[in-house]
Amino acid sequence: IDPIKKYVTSRLWFTYRRNFAPIGGTGPESDQGWGCMLRCAQMLLGEVLLRRHIGRDFEWKEGVPPTGDYERILRMFLDEKTALYSIHQIAQMGVSEGKTIYPLPFHQVIKKLAVFDSWSGIAVHVALDNILVLNDVRTIATLAPPKDAIKLITEEKNVDESYMTLVNETVASDDQKCDWRPLLLLVPLRLGLTSINRCYLPAIENFFKLDSCVGIIGGRPNHALYFIGIAGEKLVYLDPHYCRPSIIEKYGNTRCLEDGFVSLEVILLFNVKLWVQISEDIPPSVPVKDEGLDDTTFHCKMLLHMDYDQVDPSLALAFFCESADAFEKLSRDLRQVVIVEGDLKSTTLDVFPSSEPPLFEQLETRPKYLPPFEPYTGVKAKIEMKEFDDMCAPNYVIDDGFEVLEETEDPLTDLTEEALQS
Repeated sequence: IDPIKKYVTSRLWFTYRRNFAPIGGTGPESDQGWGCMLRCAQMLLGEVLLRRHIGRDFEWKEGVPPTGDYERILRMFLDEKTALYSIHQIAQMGVSEGKTIYPLPFHQVIKKLAVFDSWSGIAVHVALDNILVLNDVRTIATLAPPKDAIKLITEEKNVDESYMTLVNETVASDDQKCDWRPLLLLVPLRLGLTSINRCYLPAIENFFKLDSCVGIIGGRPNHALYFIGIAGEKLVYLDPHYCRPSIIEKYGNTRCLEDGFVSLEVILLFNVKLWVQISEDIPPSVPVKDEGLDDTTFHCKMLLHMDYDQVDPSLALAFFCESADAFEKLSRDLRQVVIVEGDLKSTTLDVFPSSEPPLFEQLETRPKYLPPFEPYTGVKAKIEMKEFDDMCAPNYVIDDGFEVLEETEDPLTDLTEEALQS
């Protein structure tokens, strides 16, 4: 049980917060009720940055103040406008606060924010229409950012907030090649009508065994979750739906419950497999000295799971390939996964053939019926809000089948004065 608990607790956990600085100066001071998808995006980015700068074997030590690269990563997600991946910057990058748009915008926002992270240098590619075009991925991963691109991360490890309000329309990409940029690959999918079709279960299990797997963003309508593993037919997740004070405020420790598994093989992000028996005891909280950044609320002590049949079919698979070799290995592994058990036994599992139809299609070159690939290189420093103006329109149609969750409006607001008098 200890390795499993240690692994889950070591993931970065971002939840609703309240009493932070108003978004945009006059906007909301809490993201409760509308920010769950954005918090899941933060958790995914946090996992990618941990692997990028610290490594796969990062373990959180409770009671030890964060330092070095770990502290630097945490500060990039603080709820303040000077943090690159804060809720403030994500909201200003095209997601209208107070509206739930599931799940289309988050991966586009990640793609555009990552351009400004010169410390991490991550390339982001979104494979749409259930098609992964390998040459498109190689293009974006080997294309250097514009040499004059705005660098938001300063020597003091802070973000120059003034740049986030600029629209840089004069900087163009030089289309210069580089060897390889660490790649975050996102594949949005819809795997059923109201729930994930059971034919995809073997493929989802094998997905979590891939070396490059960094989880799934999905959940239920109006209830986004970050899935980090699978146990039998239960998906292990981190839940952002806990509203707590902003990290700037100091507050006491809280108690948390555990939702446990009994005798299940747990497969976590980097293929940790254990048979575990988890008790339902309430673990004690360990006080942290009031020195520096308090990171206790960025790590979850709960082990939560959801039945496979309860997961909404709209989701996004996430992969992280730090090198070209890692990506080529992923391309092979998507067709064939080899699991070594002990010194002699080996089992071959095919990810795509394990479900019919397959999760998505993998092609070497772009089909002729698709428009030419135009990689995003950060020409603009800010996503214009007009890009998403129609996303909540009642008659808006999404070609790839993703669902737009509309807010319920009071019908009386549309009545004219004459109608009320009549």
